[in-house]
Amino acid sequence: MSSSSSSPPTNPLLANSVTEKLTKANHALWKAQVRSAMRGARLEGHLTGAMKAPEAEIIDKDSKKMSNPAYEEWEARDQQILSFLLASITRDILIQIASATTAFEAWQNIEAMFASQTRARALNLRIALSNTKKGNMSASDYFAKMKGFVDGMAAAGRPLAEDELVEYILTGLNGEFESLVSSLITRVEPVSLEELYSQLLT
Repeated sequence: MSSSSSSPPTNPLLANSVTEKLTKANHALWKAQVRSAMRGARLEGHLTGAMKAPEAEIIDKDSKKMSNPAYEEWEARDQQILSFLLASITRDILIQIASATTAFEAWQNIEAMFASQTRARALNLRIALSNTKKGNMSASDYFAKMKGFVDGMAAAGRPLAEDELVEYILTGLNGEFESLVSSLITRVEPVSLEELYSQLLT
């Protein structure tokens, strides 16, 4: 068993790095990188709170309190994760979560900080999907623009179903595509994005 004098557990996060530090504008990208690193190291429970801390003290065979080696190991691992998080964020974010003492607390603070921003971004992207028309854009440019909105929603944690995107794209087409729209909306089988793109180009 480990004890307070044993060396800390090997840090499985040393081989991982986040390519972009967290700023006020890249939360979704940063979160994807961090969660991937944590899952790869089987440590995501420290972020979600599922991997709870053992009791700090236990009773030995002589009924005396003693430090719990399992807690010491959990704490060492948790501090490694907290250090990883703090090293992957910019100074303006760090100032707001510097008081966090566990990885779970830091993660919760970051999630709360960006929750309203994420909702607002997803809503703005959905509005853009509703309002964007093909107009004078080429078919490929229009398709790419609409697909970009959906990719942004997925990155914000609000993925859109493929058939919904198809509906948005069809709704934004102008008169020259009237016959195509009519034929696709009367079909029984769903239209895939790949098929819709091919039809738009032809």
